[in-house]
Amino acid sequence: METLSAYEGVGGLKVLRDGAFAVTGKLSTPLDGVLAPLRSERYLAEANACANLAAVITTAALAERLDRRLGVAVAQEPDAAHAEVHARLVAAREATLKAQPTLIDPSARIDGSASVADYGVAIGPNVYVGPRSVVLPGSTLEADCALHVGAVIGVAGFQSARIGGRQRIAPQLGGVRLKAGVELLADVSVARALFGGETVLGEETLADCHVYIAHDCQIGRRVQICALANILGRVVIGDDAYVGPSAVVVNGARIGAGAKLTMGAVVTRDVAAGTTVSGNFAIEHHRFLDHLRAIRGGI
Repeated sequence: METLSAYEGVGGLKVLRDGAFAVTGKLSTPLDGVLAPLRSERYLAEANACANLAAVITTAALAERLDRRLGVAVAQEPDAAHAEVHARLVAAREATLKAQPTLIDPSARIDGSASVADYGVAIGPNVYVGPRSVVLPGSTLEADCALHVGAVIGVAGFQSARIGGRQRIAPQLGGVRLKAGVELLADVSVARALFGGETVLGEETLADCHVYIAHDCQIGRRVQICALANILGRVVIGDDAYVGPSAVVVNGARIGAGAKLTMGAVVTRDVAAGTTVSGNFAIEHHRFLDHLRAIRGGI
């Protein structure tokens, strides 16, 4: 565990009430012991009710209105101070990873042109890592996974932050786990979890060429993800779902088990289990067809 007092002065941070935390994150981060930034009164009630929140970096105006169970620090720019704390945690995490040598099961097949980090990787039995594929630190590939040409596991996710006085990509603290039987075709990219934990692809999930799976996604078993799909950060997809070609799923959306996103669907809200959605912005498929008939003169 970390303490707020250990970061006094970082990013202009001033501790008002010390507290322990395990990870940096947002109010929506599904991990325990989160340190989150709070810059708006709009999210005050949510912060006070958030069971996994341990400490907050906020403004002086909001500090006294936070629940007494929470550690509290203030900064002129809470997001920037939070990013500076996060960067220091990531640096410590990387040091820990570097002390963990990569473990590759003897039955795994690694193509000569593939790149596997020499630390912080675990590759299980009968895994195949194909030509030009890359497996970065913090990645675990369970038994029978297959990476085809150019797949990349453990890339940095796209999350901007102001660190060291400039805008940059926030470094990732977590990892990636491909569960048994996951198979990824050419040029699939899977990003590390941002604040901790793992981006997870469940057993026997398949992804077609040029799919991007962003940080902190939790994808169930036997999900099919077609070519060029773009699954943004913190998306949760249930077992046996289908993501059609070129579909896009917005940050934080929850896609229920057995749901189907048809070709080119742009999903901006949760999709219930067993539901098929289509269009931009995606709606239930039968409503989409009714709309098409209406605008095409009943054709």
